[in-house]
Amino acid sequence: MLKFGIRQSFENIEQIEERLSGLNTPIELALPYYRDIYNPIRPHLKVIAEKIKSFSMEILSIHAVQAPLTNEEFKIWGKEIADFAILLNVSIITLHPNNTNKNQINQKKALENLRYFNQLYEGKFIFSIETFTRKRRIFDPDEIVKFNLPMTLDTAHIENNEKIWYLVKNYKENIANVHLSSKGSEKHHLPIDDFCKDIVGYLKESGWSGNIILEYLPEFHNQMINDVKNLEYTFG
Repeated sequence: MLKFGIRQSFENIEQIEERLSGLNTPIELALPYYRDIYNPIRPHLKVIAEKIKSFSMEILSIHAVQAPLTNEEFKIWGKEIADFAILLNVSIITLHPNNTNKNQINQKKALENLRYFNQLYEGKFIFSIETFTRKRRIFDPDEIVKFNLPMTLDTAHIENNEKIWYLVKNYKENIANVHLSSKGSEKHHLPIDDFCKDIVGYLKESGWSGNIILEYLPEFHNQMINDVKNLEYTFG
């Protein structure tokens, strides 16, 4: 079953009601992106979860802060976000694979940390690794496949559409989320195009179950709700 939603973020506690209350569209809830703006909300995650629950909205997934997966600190902030997700009855958390001096030692540590959470929470949620193609990322798309990790497939982060088709056709059982948007010669995360719709059509026909999350640049945010409704009408 396909579930459709939009990415919705906040940067501080004061923005939560403004950005989330009254939304009647499912969302991926994006926590503050950078650690310097995430850190001030860390002591308040339980209160934030209760506030969001009072809006009676459907949250399909959580997008975590951008922080390294390759050190012991991940076990601290990762647990905070896991507990936050469980409070909201969310079972998918998207992670960015951090830039690093990629080597077997760092990859091994990231994999050990991910296994640690699998054992600690016994499958109550999954960390889903987002696709980035730059080689300094601790996991690129091929390595997500190699290590059999849950994937958040971002169609704007992979320039080669044939690569996207390969992942969709050969790895869809491990794709938890699709971040859907188009890309141009200079900008990414543009409103969906025919290629995006073809991807959704294939996933529907193949019986895939997961989340389709629209993720647009700020100047196109006013199009997201209409676009997601059109996708629901066509493919829901």
